[in-house]
Amino acid sequence: MTTPIDATESIVKGYSVPDNINYNVRWSADPGIDLFSRPAVVVRAYMESYYLAIHGHALAAGYPGFADATSQQRDRVDFDYWNGLELERLAGTQFEHLLALAPTSDGWAATVCSGNYAVMAEKDSRFFNLAGPSPQAETVRIVAPEQTLPVTSEPLAAEGAERAPSADVFAGWKIAEHEQAARDQNAYSECDSRMPDARDARPHKVNLPHDAPYPTLAPYPGWPGFDEN
Repeated sequence: MTTPIDATESIVKGYSVPDNINYNVRWSADPGIDLFSRPAVVVRAYMESYYLAIHGHALAAGYPGFADATSQQRDRVDFDYWNGLELERLAGTQFEHLLALAPTSDGWAATVCSGNYAVMAEKDSRFFNLAGPSPQAETVRIVAPEQTLPVTSEPLAAEGAERAPSADVFAGWKIAEHEQAARDQNAYSECDSRMPDARDARPHKVNLPHDAPYPTLAPYPGWPGFDEN
């Protein structure tokens, strides 16, 4: 049985995914990793928010609580230099895989596989894939609020048909570090084997033109709606 997200007082009315972003995110995880544990939910929310902020050219494009959760990160500059650049219209599906999740002295460390080979940008009524076949292996370190440390593994009701949460699911957790290139080179081959599509079925060059985008699959696990929080 999962416990509800403990952030009903932090509902953020009016938040929505930026209009230019029409891709969905689908998650999977290695055996033994619970996508509904509190640390996994924080990692999910952070990774989805990070790419929303990149593609939306603003910190505010991330989920409720994202700006506070990343307040100590130098990576925030990633979202600050886009002013004036045109937003790309994106469609398709981004695949994320939680490869490793381990406790640390003050929180958790995660290795995440990001496969955006099926995310496409629309230009002049044609669609161009953003990446080639290889997923990125990324590492994220999160810090737990002291009062939540004893219950960090409790599963949460953090799934649903929505593309984004309407509450602050970070709930006081902070992102201490995010490396877009994992130091462990073995993670790249492991990530490659975790993608849902065989390597030879993925695009092999960046910016290949297509007349239609790759399918936009339903988000998984997705997020609960307002009433479900």
